[in-house]
Amino acid sequence: MQTSVSSYRPLGLAALAMLLLACGDPKSSSTSGPQGGPVATSRMTINLKVESGADNPGTAVVRANLNDGKAFGNSYRLDGGDYFRACVSGVCRNMADNDSLDAPDYIARFDYQSGVDFVVAFNRLEGGSAPDSRIVMPPAFTFVTPANHQQVTDGETVMVSWAPTGAPARVYLSYVANCNFSGGTSGVSSGMLSSDTNADGRETVSISPIVDFARTGTTSTLTRCSIDIKVSHELQGRIDPAYRNGTAVGVVTRAVTLDYIPR
Repeated sequence: MQTSVSSYRPLGLAALAMLLLACGDPKSSSTSGPQGGPVATSRMTINLKVESGADNPGTAVVRANLNDGKAFGNSYRLDGGDYFRACVSGVCRNMADNDSLDAPDYIARFDYQSGVDFVVAFNRLEGGSAPDSRIVMPPAFTFVTPANHQQVTDGETVMVSWAPTGAPARVYLSYVANCNFSGGTSGVSSGMLSSDTNADGRETVSISPIVDFARTGTTSTLTRCSIDIKVSHELQGRIDPAYRNGTAVGVVTRAVTLDYIPR
């Protein structure tokens, strides 16, 4: 059932950890250790995620971040021969630096596959390799209700249902609302809706809290919104024991759009 509406999009555990842990200037993986040597892998935290997003459901994006495990701490930029390599079903790719100035992530893309291991190896000349972190992606799913671009208005509730249900994955709902106002202005709001704690593959979403939040901070009249309801299935993976700590998740997200017209 509907639980809360907030000003942020819900993040998987790995993505949230990346935001919290990687806020300082990145450090060198090979020269930031004792006496200018490599940082030991046993002192590193990894945040690893494989995601099939609603915008590109046929692709699985593998994303890894190494950091010092401290709140608002530092990420590590790989150098000195250190690199990530991801493999699935016999296909392997080196993971590329996203060139972030403060929180470098390493990324590789594959065709989406469920039920098989995505294996991510951290390869090093010194400091200790970590060759065997594994994530299995949840199965794909489709929406049963509502119909895409179903029209909704104030005071209505919508049954969002999908199949298969995703169990035993953790399932949560979120939204992004793109709204237009009188005078030609527009705005975007987003938030967390609910978790399918009983794993029945359906949740009721109330429209009014979403559009009421979109109206916050403006006196302009809301004229219409396009509301993307997103359902995410998340499975926990396993990190290589060579790391000090970390998270690993596989996430499949799909979306359905509602067209809001005020009464």
